[in-house]
Amino acid sequence: MSNMEDDQAFESLSDLLGVEEDLDAVRPDLFETVAVDVVDSSQARPSVGFDVEAFDRSRALVLLGKSTGGICLQQVRDFAMEAHAGQRLRHTSEPYWKHLSEVAGLVATCNNSGPRMVALAWLHDVVEDTAVTLRQVERTFGASIADGVRCLTGSANSSISSEERSRRDRQRLAAGDADVHSVKLAEIACRLSSLCRLNSEVELADYLEEKRLEVGVLTQGDDGLKRLVRTLWSEAKRMAGSSKV
Repeated sequence: MSNMEDDQAFESLSDLLGVEEDLDAVRPDLFETVAVDVVDSSQARPSVGFDVEAFDRSRALVLLGKSTGGICLQQVRDFAMEAHAGQRLRHTSEPYWKHLSEVAGLVATCNNSGPRMVALAWLHDVVEDTAVTLRQVERTFGASIADGVRCLTGSANSSISSEERSRRDRQRLAAGDADVHSVKLAEIACRLSSLCRLNSEVELADYLEEKRLEVGVLTQGDDGLKRLVRTLWSEAKRMAGSSKV
């Protein structure tokens, strides 16, 4: 597959999925697969981000086990947790599902939250960080969910620079709808809340700049999440500055 084909296919869900008669022609080369690290859970560091228990009441809004608007959110959650099974968060070694739970719980508190937004929160990393393909997401949950996941999936095209990959990622995010923008804001908020887990000042500075550029294209996102992200970003920036003193 040429790079040109790779880039073009990534821009359109229908192009990426291919024709219906070619269901088995999946294209995992478009995405990275995360190798699962075996970590001793007894040595896992405690969470310093959002307290998962604080989202218990908001997660109750998810209506797990009920089919709402054609989306069974319990099925979505179980699908995501199975896909990410065994994965650990990079800087804390906590189970990856905690991050998904935090993002889903946060978007459930939005005024305009609905089943699709919560579903995208659970699935936002499933194509980028597991062996699951967009075709599988589309088969299981439909084209609308798959297209939202597409917009939230970062490029894995190693033939282009990281700056160009980031630019294309922002383009896809910008083309997403309000659900996509709110989920991305929630994901950024959860990441920013635990930035003290980052050890490298260079990594922190680069991350903050990347998030600043991403937030700039999330114009349709929830206003409350925008305020939260701005507050957390400013605090992380302050922490980064004080660490250099």
